[in-house]
Amino acid sequence: MKLILIIVVVLAVIEIVGILWLFLSVNNYKHFWQAKAKSSGQLTYLAFGDSAAQGIGATSPMRGYVGLVAKQLTAKTGKSVRVINLSVTGAKIEDVINNQLPQAKSIKADVVTIEIGANDIRSFDPVTFSKSFSTLLKELPAGSYVSTMPLFNSRPGSTQPAKDASKIVEHELKGTSMHFVDLQKQTTEHQSIFGFAPDLFHPNNLSYKNWYQAFWNEIDKNVH
Repeated sequence: MKLILIIVVVLAVIEIVGILWLFLSVNNYKHFWQAKAKSSGQLTYLAFGDSAAQGIGATSPMRGYVGLVAKQLTAKTGKSVRVINLSVTGAKIEDVINNQLPQAKSIKADVVTIEIGANDIRSFDPVTFSKSFSTLLKELPAGSYVSTMPLFNSRPGSTQPAKDASKIVEHELKGTSMHFVDLQKQTTEHQSIFGFAPDLFHPNNLSYKNWYQAFWNEIDKNVH
């Protein structure tokens, strides 16, 4: 009995430490990307989004999907990459439209990625979501790589709304100049109980590899 109690206490402490680390990483990762944007590069990679684009849950910002995409761009092209990551933890679709996109008006990017809407799922309304996403697509740079929602398997109540939102994203993308990234499919086919950060919501290093792969599957077709 004592052994079981010790194990439970140890696990609880680990969980508390992990969540505290996640909380502190929000500010640390934000500052990392702000500094990163000041570096020069032969290619410019522009990222919009929320905490996932920041890499929250990964052991370092560059192990999130944005960092992994940047590394692969360099590996494939042999060129240095400047990463301008305008994402903000907690951002919703309207935040990208109102705050992130205006910052990018003068930026000429070679690659643009966005995954947004996960924070809108909490109060998901199909009509509102569709209207907001349609407005977003009109403002994004041509040729942006736009993803569906990830699988919300750790939040059962949000799983179906996320699937419905993904269908809306796919529908809204038809007939646009944007590239469709099926993150819902990628994360569904490669889900793992070991793929979560301590908050059991954000991806960890393992899951971010799946996010990266979803984007790279499409980017790889167009980057030479």
